[in-house]
Amino acid sequence: MANIDQRKSSDSTTIGKVAAHVPDLIVYGDFSQEVPFIESFDGVLLFADISGFTALTEKFSMDTNLDRGADQLTQTLNHYVGDIVEEVLIYGGDILNFAGDALLALWKVQRNQLSDIITLALKCSLRIQEEYGVRETEVGLELRVKIGLSAGHISKVVVGDNKHQYFLVIGRAVDEVRLAQNLAKASEVILSPNCWELCNRNMIEIERIKDERAVKARYIKNISELEFDEFFWKCTDYLQNYPTGESNNILRATSTLDPNDELEKSLRKYVMRNILKKIDDNQPLEYLSELRPVTIVFVNLQFDESANTLHLCKAIHDANVKISDVIHVFSGKINKVFMFDKGCTFLCVFGLPGDKQADESTHALESAFKIFNFCSEKLMKIKLVSIGVTSGPVFCGVVGHRVRHEYTVIGQKVNLAARMMMYYPGLVSCDVVTYANSRLPPYFFEALPQTEMKGVVNPGVVYQYLGISEKTMIGKAYITKERSEYYPLLGREKELEIYDTLLKGFVGSTEGRVIMYEGLMGYGKSQLLAEIAYLGQKAGHRVVAMELTKVNVQQNFFAIRTLMAMFLGIDACKSYDARQHILQSKLRGVVEETYYCLLNSIFLVKAVEKDILIFVIDEAHFIDPASWEFLDNLLSSIPVFMVMSLSPPSRQPRLPCVSAASIINSAKTTYVQLRELKPSVILQKACQDLGVVSIPRELETFLTQRSHGIPFYCEELLRNLHLNNMLIFRLWEEEEEVDDEWEGLFIKVIPSKTESLSSLDSDLYICTIRQNVKLQNIMLPPTLKGIALAELDNMSPSEQMVVKCAAIIGLTFTTELLLYILPEWTKRKMNQTLAALVESHIFKCFNKRKDSQKVQSQDMPSTELIVCPGTVRSTGQESDIRSSVYNRIKQEQLVIQCSAMAFCMPLLQEAAYEVWLKSQKKALHLKCVSYLAGQAHKCRRCGEGDFISFHRHTVEMMLESTESQEDLSEQHKEYPFSEAASLIINTTLKKLQSPSFEGMERKAVTAEASLVTTCSPESVQRTSEGASLTRISVSRQPSPEIFQTPNADITTSTVSKKLLPQDIEKETVKALKKHKMLPEENLKAEEIEKEFLERLDEIIQNSDRGREKIRRMGSCECEEIVESVFVPLARHCMAMGDYARALYYLLECAAAYLHLSNNYMAFCNLNTAENLIKSVDRRATVISQFEEATFYSLKGEVCYNMGQMNLAKKFIRKALILLNRSFPFTLIGVVFKTLMEVSKHASHQKKQQFLYSRSKGCLLCDREKKLAFLYQQGQCLSLLWQLFSLDTATNSKKFCRLAALMKVNSAEESEDESQIISSYTEFSLCCQMMGYQDEWMKYELMAIQRSSHLQVIGGGLLTTVKLAQSLAYMKLCLGNLPLSIQLGYRAHDMCVHLKKPKLDYLVLCMLFKALFLSIRYEDCVRVLSWLEELAVEEDRVIGMACFFSYCLELLLYAGFSFKSFKECLEFIQLNEKNCILMSQNSIMLGLYSSLAIWFARLEQWGNFKEPFEKARRLLRRTSASFFSTSGFCRFLECEVLLLRKHIEEKPESVRETRTKTLKDLDQVLSRCATSPIYYPSVYHLKAYILLVLGNEEQSQLYLSQAFKLCDIYGNLLEKSWLEISNEWWFTAKCPMEDLWLKAVPDFPKWEIGMTEKDFPKIHKTKYLLRVPTLDINNPFPEPEFPDV
Repeated sequence: MANIDQRKSSDSTTIGKVAAHVPDLIVYGDFSQEVPFIESFDGVLLFADISGFTALTEKFSMDTNLDRGADQLTQTLNHYVGDIVEEVLIYGGDILNFAGDALLALWKVQRNQLSDIITLALKCSLRIQEEYGVRETEVGLELRVKIGLSAGHISKVVVGDNKHQYFLVIGRAVDEVRLAQNLAKASEVILSPNCWELCNRNMIEIERIKDERAVKARYIKNISELEFDEFFWKCTDYLQNYPTGESNNILRATSTLDPNDELEKSLRKYVMRNILKKIDDNQPLEYLSELRPVTIVFVNLQFDESANTLHLCKAIHDANVKISDVIHVFSGKINKVFMFDKGCTFLCVFGLPGDKQADESTHALESAFKIFNFCSEKLMKIKLVSIGVTSGPVFCGVVGHRVRHEYTVIGQKVNLAARMMMYYPGLVSCDVVTYANSRLPPYFFEALPQTEMKGVVNPGVVYQYLGISEKTMIGKAYITKERSEYYPLLGREKELEIYDTLLKGFVGSTEGRVIMYEGLMGYGKSQLLAEIAYLGQKAGHRVVAMELTKVNVQQNFFAIRTLMAMFLGIDACKSYDARQHILQSKLRGVVEETYYCLLNSIFLVKAVEKDILIFVIDEAHFIDPASWEFLDNLLSSIPVFMVMSLSPPSRQPRLPCVSAASIINSAKTTYVQLRELKPSVILQKACQDLGVVSIPRELETFLTQRSHGIPFYCEELLRNLHLNNMLIFRLWEEEEEVDDEWEGLFIKVIPSKTESLSSLDSDLYICTIRQNVKLQNIMLPPTLKGIALAELDNMSPSEQMVVKCAAIIGLTFTTELLLYILPEWTKRKMNQTLAALVESHIFKCFNKRKDSQKVQSQDMPSTELIVCPGTVRSTGQESDIRSSVYNRIKQEQLVIQCSAMAFCMPLLQEAAYEVWLKSQKKALHLKCVSYLAGQAHKCRRCGEGDFISFHRHTVEMMLESTESQEDLSEQHKEYPFSEAASLIINTTLKKLQSPSFEGMERKAVTAEASLVTTCSPESVQRTSEGASLTRISVSRQPSPEIFQTPNADITTSTVSKKLLPQDIEKETVKALKKHKMLPEENLKAEEIEKEFLERLDEIIQNSDRGREKIRRMGSCECEEIVESVFVPLARHCMAMGDYARALYYLLECAAAYLHLSNNYMAFCNLNTAENLIKSVDRRATVISQFEEATFYSLKGEVCYNMGQMNLAKKFIRKALILLNRSFPFTLIGVVFKTLMEVSKHASHQKKQQFLYSRSKGCLLCDREKKLAFLYQQGQCLSLLWQLFSLDTATNSKKFCRLAALMKVNSAEESEDESQIISSYTEFSLCCQMMGYQDEWMKYELMAIQRSSHLQVIGGGLLTTVKLAQSLAYMKLCLGNLPLSIQLGYRAHDMCVHLKKPKLDYLVLCMLFKALFLSIRYEDCVRVLSWLEELAVEEDRVIGMACFFSYCLELLLYAGFSFKSFKECLEFIQLNEKNCILMSQNSIMLGLYSSLAIWFARLEQWGNFKEPFEKARRLLRRTSASFFSTSGFCRFLECEVLLLRKHIEEKPESVRETRTKTLKDLDQVLSRCATSPIYYPSVYHLKAYILLVLGNEEQSQLYLSQAFKLCDIYGNLLEKSWLEISNEWWFTAKCPMEDLWLKAVPDFPKWEIGMTEKDFPKIHKTKYLLRVPTLDINNPFPEPEFPDV
C-alpha cells in the first residue's frame, strides 16, 4: 500500500487535456472501424452513486443568504468526486463516464482474470467507503456513496458521424451493476449475482440480502497488508494501460501521451465543442463551471426483448443521428448516452454556455416532439419511446479529477426530467416551468394525472406536449393576457392616449389604419393590448383579438385564417360541418356558392361592417409572410383599425418580408416605441402584484434598481422572493405609527390604487422583508438570467470578455477603467470590440460622465415616447459592404470620443456579472479599487478633500493607501480659484481692510502673513515650519433640507402664549423690542453692514476680470464623482470582503448625498453601512471610534432633515460621546457645563490668534486627526442646538445656548477662520431666536468683521458668499427685506462667478421670497426665471420643485401666472414619489398646501382632500424654519377655508374643526418667533377665524395689529391683502367684486420684460375671504347621535 499511496497525479500534456474527458477504453481503442461498430470484452464494473449532490446544488442555487457561487460548488463537488476517482485510478480502474452524480468504472481483463480483478475492485470499493463514505460539507449537508459491482461479458457500442461520436456499454453486466447499486444503502457495497458467482468466495466475507441473489460485501479476509501489495502488483499485470516503470508515480498513462495529431483528432470527436473551445483557449477548468438555467431533455428508448446487440447498435446509431440533427438547429447538445433500465437514454441539454437562446423551452419541446415521432415510427425493434423535458437552474460544469473528468449537469431539474421520462412512458412530458416558458398556446398541452415519483417532492403539474396540429388550431389564438379590474394597467397612459386619438381620427375613414407598439419582451405589450381590446369593446366597437407564437410564422395563412375565423365566429366550432354551416350563413349573398370551395384553404371574404372594426394582434412579428401580404391588401381596401405589438427588429428571428415592411413604413401606420416604466409606477405595480398597500424602502430600492423599469422583471423578482419565503405579509392598521424609528423614516403607507379594495371592506396588508434576508445577495431568477445569457452566448469570445469585464464595473463604466481591467488588451482592440457592441445595441455611449448618471437615477421620469407615422425597415436585402464598413468606422470614432458607456440591457450586466467565479470577481474588484481610489475626493472646484473632513486621516488603512500619493498632494497646484483671483488680489486686498477693524485681529498678522492663504470649509492652507503649503480638507457644513442652511434655517422652541385681545398691544411691543435694536446699536450695525455690502460689490466688480478663468473650471462635479467613484468603490470593497474600506466609502457616500440634499440616498447608504457593521466580526474588522461617531452623526442629520427630532437627538448624543465631547442630560449638568464653556470661550478671546499656531512637537497626522474630531464635533453641536431650539420644554433655551457655545469653542480650537465665522453666525442666530439681543448683534458683527481677514481667493471667497447668504436669510426672517434683497443679489452674483449652483438655489429662493413679500413683481419674475434656468441646466428636481412652488404662490397671492396651474399640478403628480423630493418635507408641505388652497377657493372639495391630507401628514415632520413656516401658514389657510365650509354646510362639525384650527394656529404663532415676517399673515387668518365665529370685535383688534406688524416687518404683500379684507369685512358700502375668482384659471401671464403697467389691477387681484351667515340662535349646534 505504501507504493500505492506514493502515486500522485502529474501535469497533463496538451493531448492529455482532451484525453482527460475520454476513458482509456476510447483512448487506447480502435479508430479504424466505421461507425457504428461493436466491440466485446470481459471486465468488472463499479457503479458508485453519490447521494446529496442534488441537495447541495439546490442549496447553492436557492439559498440567497449564502455568499457562494459556482466556484464554491465546483470545489465542493470535485474535492469529493476527485478523491473517489483517484482511488479508482490508483486501483487500476477506468472511469467510463460520469452520469450526473454517479460514475461508472471498468476493469477490462481476460475472462480467466475476472476473479482476481473482482477482489481488486472490491478492495477499492471498501477503501472508498472507509475514507469517503460520509463527508460533511461546509453548508451542513452530508455526501454519501453507495456502490454496486458486477462482472461478465460487456459490449462497447460506438455511434455518431465524422464530427461527433458517442460510446456506451451494453450487456448483462451493465444491467446488473445498476440493479446492485439500487440495492445498496449508503456506505454499502453490493455484488451482483454474476459477480458473486465469478469471484473468489474464500477471500470475501458477505451478508445475504433477503429475497435477492445479490450479496452485500463486508470485508476481504485472510490477507495481510504485505500480501495484498503483492496481489495488487500481480493484478496490474492484467491491466494493459496501467502506468508502470518510470510512470509509476502517475495516476493515468494518458497524462504522458506524446503529441499525436491523428489521435487528438479522433479523441476530439468524443468531447463537446463547447469544451474544446475552452481547451483551445487554454482556459482553466473552473471557467467551465457555473449555475445556469437550461432546458433538459431525457430521451429513453425501450427495445423489444427480441432485439440483439446488432439491432441495438443500429437503432441507437439511427436515433443518435436524428437527435443530433434535430437539436443542432437550436444549439442543443447531447451530453450523455448510456444504457438505463434495459433501455438506451440520451441526455440532451439546451442553453449550455455559448448555446443560450431566448426560446430554448419552445425549441426543446419542438425537438422532443420530432424525436418522439421519428423514434416511434422509424427505429427497428423499438418498443416504447419516452421523453421528459424540464427547465430551470442546474450546475453545469466539470466533475471529477484533474486527470479524468467530464462535463455534466447536476440538479433537481435533471432528476425530475429523468423521473418524468420513466413515470410517464410513451409520451413527451414537460414540467410546469417549461410549459410557462415556452409561451405556446394551452391547446398544445394536456395536464397529466399526478404520480408519485421516487426522490421527487412537489414536482408541480406535469403536462403532455401534444405538438402542432393544424386541424386543432382553427381560431385557437386567443389573447392569453386577461384584463382584470383589480389589476389595472399602470404607467401606459400616454400609449393609450395615442390609441384613443388615432381611433377618433379613424372614424369615417375608407382605408385601414395601423398602430404598432414596439417593445422588448417583458415591457407589458400583452397587457397593453388586452387593455385596448377591453376599451374597444367597452366603446361598442367590434374587436377581434389574437395572440401568435413562434410556431405560427412557419404556417402559411395561419394569422389571417385565424383572424377571419374569429371574426366570422367559427373559432368555437368543433367540426367541419359546423364551420361550413356558419360560413354559408355569413357569406350568403356576398360570395357565389360556386366559390365556397375556395374557403377550404383561405377565407376570401369582403366584410361589410357599419361599426368600427378593430383587429388586435399580439406578437405580430410571428405573422407568416402570406398573411402579411393578405393584410397589406386588406388595409388598402377595407377600413380596419389594426393594433399590433411586436419586438424590435434586432430581437426578431428574421427580417420582415416585403409586405410587412410595406405596412410598417406606410403613412397609415403609427409606430410607438414602449419605454421603461417610471420607478414610482414600478412600486405601484409591486404593491398591486403583492396585494398590499405598502412595501419597505429596502424592497423599493431593490425593485427599482433591478427591474430597470420593465414590468416582467419586477414580476419575476417578486415571484422569486415569494417562492423562497423571503416576504412577510401582515395586516395594516390605519393608526399604525412608525415615528421615532430609523427604519420608518421613509415608510409612507398611502393606499393609492386600492380604493376598490377599501370599498369592499377587505383587509389591507403591508409587506415586510424576513429577518436576515440580504436583498443585495439575491441572484437573478432563472427566467431573467436565461434571457440575458441568451444574449451573452450569441456574442464572440472577445465581445463576451468585454461585456463580462464591464459587468464587474457596473451598469455604467468608463472606457479607461475597462481597459485597465481587461487582461492584456490593447486600446485599439477594445475600441473595435466596443464599436461592435454599440452597433449591436449592447452598449451605448455618453459624451459626458454626468449624462451617464441619469441611467442610474432612482426616480427620473421615463423618456418621451418615440412616435412616428412610419419607420423605415430593411426588407431583407443584402446590405452594402461599403456602407457597413463606413458605419463600423463611424462607431469606432464614436467610442474613441466617448468617455463613459452603459449597458443598453441592464439585465445583461447582472447576468454577465454572475458568470464570473467568486475568486475571479474578487481579483477584478481589487483592480477596480486600485484604479478608482485615487479619484475618491471632492471635485477640483470644491477643493478635492474628503466629504467628511480629514476622514482618511482617522482610518489607518486609508492612511497607508494615501502615503503613495503624498508626493502628488505636495506638488498640487494652488486652489483653482487663485488663478483667476491673482488678477485682482493685489488691488482688492488693500481696499478690503475694514476701518472699524483696525487694531483688532490684525495684530495676529505677522511677517508670516505672506504665507497665509485660504481658510475655508473646502480647503484650508497651512504652513508647517518652513515647508511649502499643503491643502488639507475640512468638514462640510451641515446640509439639512434644501432650505435649512447651517447658518440660516434655524428653528425655535419659543412658544408664543395665546394672545387675548387685551394682550395684543403688549405682544406687539414685545415683538418690536425683540427684533429691533437701540438707536446707537442700529447705527453701528448699519455702518458695518454697509461696509460689508461695499466689500461684496468690490469683490464682484474685480472678479469680472477673472470670470473667464473660473468659467473654464466648469461647475461642481461632486455629484458625478459620488455616482461614478464613491458608490462603485463601496460596492467593489463589499464584493472583495474588505469591509473596513467599504464602511469608509459608504460613510463618504452618505455625507456626499447630504451635501447634495439627497436624504434618501444618504439613508440607503447608512442602512448598508449599518448592516455591514452588524454583520462583520468586530475582532477581525476594526471600526474606528471616529467612524462610529460619524455614522451616528450622519444618521442624526438625516433624522433632522426628515423631521424626526427625538431620534436625531438620540443619534447626535451618541456621536458626541464617541467624539469625547459629551453633552449633559440634566439642567444641573447644563449649568456647570455652561460655566466651563464660557470660561473656555473667554480664554480663546483673550488668546492671541495666530492662524494654525501649534507646538513644534505636534505631528502632522495628529494635527489632522484632531481637526477631524473638532470639525465633527462642530457638525454635531450645530445640529444639536437647532434640535433644542425646536423643543417646547421650559429649559430648552439653556440647552440650546450651551450647544451653540460649545460649537463656537470647537471652531476656535480648530483655528480655522471659516469655521469660526460660521460658528459666530450660528451663535448669533441662536441668540436672536431666544431674544438675547446683545449677544445676537455682537456675534453677527464679529462674524462680519472677521470675514475681512479672508482673502478673496478660493475658500475665503466661498466663505464670504456663505456669510452673505446666511445674513440675507436672517434679515429675511426678521423682516429687514431691503437688506436681505441687497445681500441676496450680491450672493447670487458671486455664486454665478464661482459656479456654485447648490448654494445659488438657496440664495435665489431667499431672494424670491424677499422680493415677493416686498411686492416687487417684476424682479420676482426675473429671479424666478433664473431659478428655472438653473434647475433645468443642472437637472435638479429640488430646484424645479421650488420653482413650481413659487409659481403657485404667484397664482394664489399675486393674481398672475408665470406657469399655469395645470403645469404645476402635472409636475407634482409626476414627481411626488421621487425619493429625493419626498425627503424635502418643507417643500412638499408648501406644494400640497398650495394645491389644497387652490381647490378650496374654487370649492372643488373632491380634489381638495388628497393634497390636504398629504400636507397634514407632513406637519409633524417639518421644522420651524422660514420655509416650513411659510408652508404651515398656507396649510393654516386650508384649514380656515375648510372651517368656513363646515360653518356653511355642516354646522355640527364646526366645533371639532375649530379646535384643530385654533391648535394649529397657536403652533404657527410659536414658529413665527423665528420668522416674525409671517406674524401679519397669522394675525390676518386669526382675525378671519374670529370673524366667521361671530367675534367681530376681537377680529378688528387682530386685524389692526396685523397692519402694524406689516409696517414693522415690511410685509407689503400681506398688507395689500389686509387692506382688501378690511374693506370687504368692515368698511365696504356695497359688495366687492372678487377679481381673483374672476381671473381664475386664465390668469394673465407675466413674461420677461413686462412691468406692473401691463397689469393695472394686479394689487387688487386678491381672493376675498367671505364671511358666512350664522344662525344667531344656534350658530354651532351639537351633533345629533341616533338613539341606540
